[in-house]
Parts: sequence; structure tokens; C-alpha cells
Amino acid sequence: MQGKGGIGTVMNQNVIFDEECQINGRRACEFVKKCAYVREAGTEQEVRTAEALMEELASAGLAGRVEPFRFRQKKVLAEKLIVTKPYEKEYDIISVLNCENTPPEGIVAPLLYVEYGDEISLSHARGKIVLVNGPVKKEKYECLLEAGVVGFLEIRGTPNDKMEDRKEMSPRIHQVDQPSIPCGAVHYLDALELVEHHAEEVRLVVRQEEVTGDSQNVAVRIEGSDRAEEILTLTAHYDSVPQGPGAYDNLSGAAIILELARYFACHPPRRTLEFIWFGAEEKGLLGSLSYMEQHEKELPRHRFNMNVDLAGQRLGGTVFGVTAGEEVCETIKSIMRKADMGMIVSRSVWASDSNSFAWKGIPATTMGRDGFGMHTRYDTIALISAEALESGAKMLGWIAWTLSMADEMPFAREVPEEFGKELEERFGSVVSVSYVS
Repeated sequence: MQGKGGIGTVMNQNVIFDEECQINGRRACEFVKKCAYVREAGTEQEVRTAEALMEELASAGLAGRVEPFRFRQKKVLAEKLIVTKPYEKEYDIISVLNCENTPPEGIVAPLLYVEYGDEISLSHARGKIVLVNGPVKKEKYECLLEAGVVGFLEIRGTPNDKMEDRKEMSPRIHQVDQPSIPCGAVHYLDALELVEHHAEEVRLVVRQEEVTGDSQNVAVRIEGSDRAEEILTLTAHYDSVPQGPGAYDNLSGAAIILELARYFACHPPRRTLEFIWFGAEEKGLLGSLSYMEQHEKELPRHRFNMNVDLAGQRLGGTVFGVTAGEEVCETIKSIMRKADMGMIVSRSVWASDSNSFAWKGIPATTMGRDGFGMHTRYDTIALISAEALESGAKMLGWIAWTLSMADEMPFAREVPEEFGKELEERFGSVVSVSYVS
């Protein structure tokens, strides 16, 4: 890759990603293999992975930095559902994090299945604990609140799940400010038994307490030349859920960003590139929210975020979820056509760290790849492909190179109003992180 140019100045990908500092899928796969263990935020394993990222950056001659932050989270003390009439049986449930607590002894109420929570079904729900096809998001939650339910259980999972899978449903984090209804998730097969056996009355126990945890972002900055005041970010989270080692979600994404940091260290850009590996994404995008807080003064310099979340499986399709205007979609399509690399572009609010940037008015995209095993014990290195990692890195590298070297950015620094409203509803004024100096 030589010279400067506008948006149309690109070459064959084998020339762009040349032998010097070549993007290497096998090296990326080795990093995934080395760190494919459970890396829940706030644990020693997450710290260990942050240290591994720093070592990789140092081996590439890059001086990375660690930005620690503290976060609040809910610790589950008790979660159970007991049928009291017409039979007695206890069922495993997973409480929804940040929900309202029951009294220590729980709440006893009639049980009612309300399917998707339609108006007619909910007309019979006052004073009851309801089973509802999940997940329950803000709009449905408000319907349940208005209907006067005293508790609810989302139905999750599939009838094909094995016993160990039924026990490993990952908890969901409430997106409702000041929730007032105790709630949790019950597995599909247990819900089916409750309905078919005509469970009439149940005792719901949900108890949580707030605790603090410590996490950290890892970052490195490659200063641009004549467009250095403009910042483009390439990001991925490196933590995992406790249910599995998260090779696909999202250690592969972290490895892709590492490969691009290595590449651009050898091929300096015109615009400044910031590479960031976020901690605590699975706790509610807390690493990227912490970055927004710590770097608030320089956010006006940020022009575009390129995030990766879900990567590395050979079979599947690559999708760019663009939280920005249509011109960003067209730019990505144009670049990928020149690179002759297939993908799909969708304008949406993606469930990943790109949201934190878009919330602050910075156009953003998340590159994801359809795959198998997210948030389960099946998310292992066995399904990760060196070829897919290399292809994903080159795909995102094409976009980063083209934008970092263009004479002018081909789109404005803005996020459409409809996305802004949706993000404001998701984030509100609650940010559960604090900077640790």
C-alpha cells in the first residue's frame, strides 16, 4: 500500500496486504487458542488476557496502555421457582440481573401463561406471576407493569437442549431504569411442564445484591500524519460470559484487531488510528462506556468506529451493522466491491460496543459473522478457522486503510435521529462505570 488518495484509490488485496507485516490468520488463531478460557469481567482470567494483549502489542513494537475502570454489578444470592399447587416441585431459573428483589421468603401468587403478552392475555394477569415468551424488553415490560403482574418468567432455550445446556442459560441485564418487578428466565422444557401440568400457584424467590468489580481496557494509538487530528477506532471486546470460553464471542474479534494493529504499525496512516480491546462488554458494554467517559474531551475528534463482535468461524456470512446514515453503508459496499469480498450491510443498532460510539454521535459499525455457540460451552477454538480470521482482518483492514488514507472522509460525523433516540432509550442517564486513575 503506497501513496495517498481519495476513496477510490485501492488496489488488489494481495498488493495491499503485502508480505511485509502481513496479516496472518495462523498467528491470529494461535492467540485465540492461547486465551480460549472463560474470561468473565472482574476475574483473574480477564486480567490475564489483558496482559496477553499487552505482550502481543509489545512484540509488534507497540506501546500499549491499560485503562482500568470499576463497575457495579448484581451478585445473585437466590433464584428459584417452587410450584405449591396442585403439586410441589422446584425448578431452576436464572434471575434477570438488576431486577427487583422479592422478600427473602419469596412471593406466592397464581401462575399464568400469557404467550407474547398480548392485551387480551394480560387482561387476566393482575396479581399473578406470568410466563411470557422472552425476552422481555422495555416495551413489553411496560405492558406487564400496566397489567399489574407481581412477577414474570421469560421462556428461553429449545426443546433439544441437553441437561447441561439447560443449566447454562446466560443471565440477561435489564434495560429498564428502576425496575420494580421480580423476574427471571425459565427453560423451555420446564415451562412446558409447568403449563402441561397446570401449575396453579408458585413461589418465586429472586435475591440480588450490588457489588463492585474491576476491569480494564487495553489500547494503542498509531498517530496519523497530515490528518492526525481525526481519529478512527478499531475495537473488539475480549471478555467472555461465564458459560463458555468465548472463542467466537469475541476472542476472534480481539485477534483480528491485533492483526490490524500489527499491520498499521508498519504502514502508518494519514488519520490517527486507535485500537481498543474492551473489558466487561458482556456486563453491558461497560468497557466502551468507560472509554467514552475517560476520553470525553477528545470525542469531537472521533470520526468513525469499526468494531468486531463474533468472528472466526469458516461457515457463515459477514454482516456490517451500520449505526449511521445510508452514505456509510454505500461507502462500505463500495470498498468491499473493489476488494472483491462478499458481505451484507444492514443499517441497525447493533448489540455491541459500537453502540457506545453511536450514542455519542460518532458513526459506527460492527462487523459480525454468523456462527454457532455464542454464550454457550460450545464456543470453543474447535470451530475457529485461521482462514476466516485472516479474511475478516483483511476485510476490516480494507475499510480502515481506505478511510485512514482518503483526502476527505466520505461521510459526515453524525448519527440519524431515529438511531439516537433508540440509543438514548437503551442507555438513558445510567452509566455503571467509573474511571480508576
